Parts: sequence; C-alpha cells; structure tokens
Amino acid sequence: MKITIENKDAMSVIRLADTSVILAQRLAEMCSNGLTLEEDIALSNISLDLFGRADELYKIAARIEGNKFTPDEYVFHRNEREYYNIKLVEQPNHDFAWVIARQLLHDIYAKELFTQLSTSSNHEVAGLSQKVLKEIKYSYMHSHDWTNRLGLGTAESNERMQRALDHLMKYVDELFNFDELDKKFIPDPEKLKAVWFSEVDKILGESNLKRNAVAPPSMRDFREGFHSEHMGHLLSIMQFLPRAYPDAKW
Repeated sequence: MKITIENKDAMSVIRLADTSVILAQRLAEMCSNGLTLEEDIALSNISLDLFGRADELYKIAARIEGNKFTPDEYVFHRNEREYYNIKLVEQPNHDFAWVIARQLLHDIYAKELFTQLSTSSNHEVAGLSQKVLKEIKYSYMHSHDWTNRLGLGTAESNERMQRALDHLMKYVDELFNFDELDKKFIPDPEKLKAVWFSEVDKILGESNLKRNAVAPPSMRDFREGFHSEHMGHLLSIMQFLPRAYPDAKW
C-alpha cells in the first residue's frame, strides 16, 4: 500500500500526528521500566494521551484528504521516509534523564504550538487543540518537576541530565527552520520560537542546568522525511504485527 498525502493542509496535520505517535511509542517503551510504580503509571498515561491525540489528528487529516486512508493505515503502512515527525521525539530512552529532557523540550514546544492552534481557522484543529492543552499542561508539569529534581539532586543526576540535554539539543534547530507550510499553518511561528527559548532557559536556570550551544547533525530536515538512525528500528517494532498479520482483527 502506497500512502500519499497530497493536500497541504493535511500534511500540516500529519506532521503533528506523526510527532505525537512517535513520542507515544517511545514513552510506551517505558511501561514497566519506570523508577517507581507511580512513575510507571505517569509515563504510561502520558503515552496514552499522545496516542489518542495522534489518532484524532490522523482522522482530521483523513477527512481533509477525502478519507482515502484510515488512521491505522497512516501509522502502520508508511515507511521511515514517509514520516514527518520532529527528530527530537524519536531519540531513544537512553536513561531516565534522557526521557525527561526529551519530554521537557517537547512539552514546551507543544504547549505554545497548540495554544496558537486553538485559534486555527480549521475548526476541528482548533477544537482538538483546546482539548489536548489540558493533557500537555499535565505532561509539562511532570517534566518540569523532574527537571528540577534531577538538576538540583545529586552530582550524578545533574551530570546525567546535562548530558542528555547536550545531546538532544542537536535536534532543536530544525524545529524553527520554518517552511512555507509552517508559516501558513502556525499563526505566529516566530513567537513559538521566542517562547520556547525563553521558557527552556528559565527552567534550566532554576535547575542548575545549561542550554549549551551544540552543533546540529549534518542531515536533512524532518519536513523532507529525513530521520536519525533510530527511526527505522522504532518503526520495525511498532509496525511488525499489523504488517505480519494484515487481516487480523483486534
């Protein structure tokens, strides 16, 4: 099955959906691997929120495209180069500090992005954005709290958190290399960038952490379907069952 996305408005929504579903998959990998039972449940709940968000976004994209494909087909029948998520969210769960650092950087981005999209001219996108902002704010409180705790905790927790941030910052520049589709879809992309940097610097400063200048990787942009080496491995796990048993009913 060849999945093609022809409508530009649908592509804007697909980018959001792809980012949500890939981050959801990464957090799902933390199920039974949390620091405590409470943390295990927290990460699993955030993962479920993201899966639900992705499903609703794929439904909106499908309607824009005339319902040629279902949400499941978008998720399970596209290859790596046909995904358009930000590279940040596909980075692996190297340790708990990486999980929290990745989540914080994403949550600050998502909070401002969906705040802006809550006034979108697409009423379905606007309505969904208003709903998911409650979920994003919960996730943001969680990642903010853990950033404080790890940054201000032991020497080792601070070092691990700083190391995670230094690696993940490589994937931030491309978020703000806005193309014409971004500028059409996002009401104020420059405000999104300014808010992100301001809030990241504030939280890291209060947590005894730094936003160090890190050179981005020499690879092309996620908007063109280019990813890190981790994406293919993630998809092979996420897509295995539906592709192995295409006629199965769950």
